[in-house]
Amino acid sequence: MDRNPLDLVQQLYYTGIGAAAAAIESLQDEAKRQEYLTQLRVDARQFATVCAEKGRLTEAQARELIQTFIAQQQQPSSTPEPAPRESADLAADIQTLLETLRAIRQDLQQDSQAPTP
Repeated sequence: MDRNPLDLVQQLYYTGIGAAAAAIESLQDEAKRQEYLTQLRVDARQFATVCAEKGRLTEAQARELIQTFIAQQQQPSSTPEPAPRESADLAADIQTLLETLRAIRQDLQQDSQAPTP
């Protein structure tokens, strides 16, 4: 059985991803853990094949998720810009909050500098 080294590396890559996914599943679910341990005891080669397939699926799902995310980022934003009045109200609220924070900071500084009895 002569295998292409690239195919072997790819198979190991998928097996590693699948094994990691199986490990995470087994940590989250006791039934899965028992199932994987039983598979590993019965036929390690079959378990490696299962892990490789799981790795292929996991990689495909990850690629799809990333492509969806990128597509969403490239689409123009559909959220409307705030109206000028809303912006003015927001700016006033921020200014009020900043003034309140300055007053609190001054009170804290005065309290920390006050002599303790």
